Amino acid sequence: MTVSIGIDVGGTKILAVRIEDDEVVAQELFSTPGKDMVGSAVAAVRELWTDDVSSVGAGVAGLVRFVDGVFVWGPHVPGSNVPVREVLEREFNVPAVVDNDANAAAWAELQLGAAQGRNDVLLVTLGTGIGGAVIADGDVYRGSSFAGEWGHMHYQANGLQCDCGKRGCWETVASGPALARIGREFNALNPEGQLAQRLRQGDFTAETITRAADAGDETARGLVSQVGAAFGQGLCSLIAIFDPEMIVVGGGLGSVGESLLGPARRVAADALHGGSHRPLPPIVVAGLGPESGAIGAALLSQERLARAS
Repeated sequence: MTVSIGIDVGGTKILAVRIEDDEVVAQELFSTPGKDMVGSAVAAVRELWTDDVSSVGAGVAGLVRFVDGVFVWGPHVPGSNVPVREVLEREFNVPAVVDNDANAAAWAELQLGAAQGRNDVLLVTLGTGIGGAVIADGDVYRGSSFAGEWGHMHYQANGLQCDCGKRGCWETVASGPALARIGREFNALNPEGQLAQRLRQGDFTAETITRAADAGDETARGLVSQVGAAFGQGLCSLIAIFDPEMIVVGGGLGSVGESLLGPARRVAADALHGGSHRPLPPIVVAGLGPESGAIGAALLSQERLARAS
């Protein structure tokens, strides 16, 4: 039996999973890492550690240099040029892999999730920001290191300020914070509306708005649909570039399902280059849910262990 631990380090949480062969047998969720990201990562691994663990993997939101496991920088995770793999291997004395969180999630979906049996897949993570990964010919394509950072492709001239420091990035209009922002803006204009009655002012978050949409609140559904439309427009650009067999949507907002993906599909189909002559690839929710990044990190570490043996 192969035992490994994988962690997914995001802008608001660290999720740790323990995998025995291909099965998740335990998991723990931790709050925002704070300033000491690598210390928080070590603490998360330690919570699930036993002496039979043979490898450790970490997926981190941001720019990760896979070859040496260094977290270079990210707009939502603290630190720069952090030697995460070196620290994990020193702390636990087992092989470690560190990759971008979306690459890890894509690997999990390819091995165990919605993309099984496919060779050319895009994964789009939709949560605090937008991340992504490319599966080409059945393997993760990383470019020189940082492929898949399409949340920061230019979407809107003179658009909103993004956490990366630029303006008009795709994730400023199609992400969790984007949904929370338009919810608060709508509430300011309609303080006596039905959604305002359902949610208190401090409750206008992406999670509460999507829950209200899932519960049938028409205003919330409209707000989610607005984000979905912007999401679909960006997906159309990715389809034109990569022509994937499938797009898998993961992350916190990816689990919304049809309230977001329905509008995204409609917009992408309408805007697709040559759309009357080609099918829209399936756009589906990640089969492994929000755990896919942590699971994929563990699986990547198992792959490294197998190569080394």
